[in-house]
Amino acid sequence: MFFAILTGIILYMALGMLYYSPLLFGNRWVQLLNIEVGKMNIGLLLLSTILSNVILYSILQLSQSETLVDGALIGGAIGLIVAFAYAKDFLFGLGEKSHNVFLLYLIAVGYHVIALTIIGAVMMFF
Repeated sequence: MFFAILTGIILYMALGMLYYSPLLFGNRWVQLLNIEVGKMNIGLLLLSTILSNVILYSILQLSQSETLVDGALIGGAIGLIVAFAYAKDFLFGLGEKSHNVFLLYLIAVGYHVIALTIIGAVMMFF
């Protein structure tokens, strides 16, 4: 259990660093949000990452998932729930100051759908 959650935490953060790096979507995301890079609360970021992985691992155990495909499907389904929750926020004005709200939405939810799908599959190794 410990190694599955620890691996998930490391993966979530590593995928986030890559996804939001200048190599992929980082520059575009910063531009769309018109924010200053570097102002983030690392403690809260780590806490939310830990809790996300504990909950994902718990759901995988409760569902009696056994295969990588099971883990990926459940992780992806949770990612889609996050995407629909974000959609409601965007419909009520989150990101309205951006000139391309739809692209901002796709960048934001894409990370979670991809990361949770991969982490769900990887957790099945443990």
